[in-house]
Amino acid sequence: MDKLFEINDYELLSKKVYHILKVRIIKGDFKPGEKILEVNIAEQLGVSRTPVREAIKGLAAEGLVKMTPNQGVVVINVSIEDLQEVLQTRRVLEGYAASVAAEKISKEETKKLEKITKKMSICISKNDVVAYSELNAEFHNLILHVCGNKRLMKICNNLSSSDHRFRIRSLRNNPERLKCSLKEHQEIVDALKKKDSEQTEKLSKKHIENVLANILAQNEKEEDKNNNAQS
Repeated sequence: MDKLFEINDYELLSKKVYHILKVRIIKGDFKPGEKILEVNIAEQLGVSRTPVREAIKGLAAEGLVKMTPNQGVVVINVSIEDLQEVLQTRRVLEGYAASVAAEKISKEETKKLEKITKKMSICISKNDVVAYSELNAEFHNLILHVCGNKRLMKICNNLSSSDHRFRIRSLRNNPERLKCSLKEHQEIVDALKKKDSEQTEKLSKKHIENVLANILAQNEKEEDKNNNAQS
């Protein structure tokens, strides 16, 4: 019997390379404005340039890098002003999505959200901020999926990649925020289980407000630290 398709080894490799590069960008190993050279990455990881090229396309789609003919691949620099606009927009859109999801969500889907929050709790105990952030994205993507608005999902996914680095860095610098964030997610799940659209929207908006407040506070601390070091 003929095979319908074969999983290309490059596809599996590209996913691994993508994850490695994404983590390095988020952690700040690659700075905003820094070039990422395919040949260097391929050599460091011991792979060909093909999976590296595919991984970079994925990063570009998420808004983490920019591919230009003259400059090559460059890590995108997101300003704090850009970030504020992104989160203000996400607050409105994801609040609406959550309110719609509350009307549609099934018991199986709320159980999935509960499983995600349990995994998030484990990440906190291990102080694994990157894994926590990935579960956070999974949590919100599931709510967007339940909402069922594909255009809204695409817009929100594009927006969320812009604040990823800031969010990771701010959580690392403020471990207590992780616990508060987990509680906020648990409260959203409770509101969804009750199919309370108004409360779900309110909690979702408040969650993103708190994300922004924490990022701004941590950014201000970093700026003060840098200014004191220079003076």
